[in-house]
Amino acid sequence: MFTSTQQPSGVTFGIVLGVVLFFGYAMSVNAAATTTIATSTATTTATTATTTAITPVHNAAAVEKEVRAYFADIPVMIDIARCESKIRQFTDSGNVLRGGSGGGMVGIFQFFESIHTKAAKNLGFDLLTVEGNLGYARQLYTESGTTPWASCVPAVVSTPTTAIPTVPVQLSAKNEKIKIELLKQVIVLLKELLKLELAKVR
Repeated sequence: MFTSTQQPSGVTFGIVLGVVLFFGYAMSVNAAATTTIATSTATTTATTATTTAITPVHNAAAVEKEVRAYFADIPVMIDIARCESKIRQFTDSGNVLRGGSGGGMVGIFQFFESIHTKAAKNLGFDLLTVEGNLGYARQLYTESGTTPWASCVPAVVSTPTTAIPTVPVQLSAKNEKIKIELLKQVIVLLKELLKLELAKVR
């Protein structure tokens, strides 16, 4: 023990210095550990984010499920989708499925991109997406039945009796009669022109 007028001994000073150094070392180790944990957490988070970003939005099973649900009321369209693309919108690598000459046909229902893209966009459909491909397919079916997929219809097993309506066929026959009448009128006009030309020669 020492009084207020005494100075601490060298031993006491050494102990105090040792304690100070010990606590300084402990704090530096703790800070380093905290930095390491924070860095590790950030790296893990970044890795997880990267993995999530490259995960495909749709896989083959999900696409087929969506197609079956969307066309549950029109089963023939499910069979056409199977015929056209095996009910796929994407390849195994995640790219949009392309077929036909030069890869000009896209998606589940294999629409010719050069022909249908503009029409689809005008209706608010993007053929490169599952939703857009399905939506545009339903629109075409509503307007033309299975005609746009004529090459697949013979291969369809479960074609419903309503898939080929009789009204368009009747309209088609009526159009043929109109065409025949027009051709007859053209022939009559040509005959009249021929008579005029012969009259000039005489």
